[in-house]
Amino acid sequence: MGRGCAERNLDWVPAALSHGLHEHARAAAVSSVGCAHAVVAALPAGLTDPEKHCVASAGIVRYCSRCEAWLAGWGKEFQDVAGHGDASWDDLVADRAGRRCASKHAGVDAVIECCQRVLAAPGT
Repeated sequence: MGRGCAERNLDWVPAALSHGLHEHARAAAVSSVGCAHAVVAALPAGLTDPEKHCVASAGIVRYCSRCEAWLAGWGKEFQDVAGHGDASWDDLVADRAGRRCASKHAGVDAVIECCQRVLAAPGT
């Protein structure tokens, strides 16, 4: 059964905390935006832009909710369209890949590997 935007998935918290999210956990509890920002702030260095989108979406699914991951991805692209960045369909494709990787993999490292594998596949 899917979770709504207001329902948090706290079973990913231990893994997230071990990867630096503890500094942002308080903000994450406040709002959907705070939750998404906390996940994005904890992304590891060295990821490509598509990998950032993928891993961030997976983290938002796991730490916040699937609905919030979808909203964050589309919200980011709407901001880009409004002149705050470079809107890209490829970003939304990477976001979708991240939501799928979150469903299959629990650990942060496994999610990163899934994103790299999916994004490297032809037609992604």
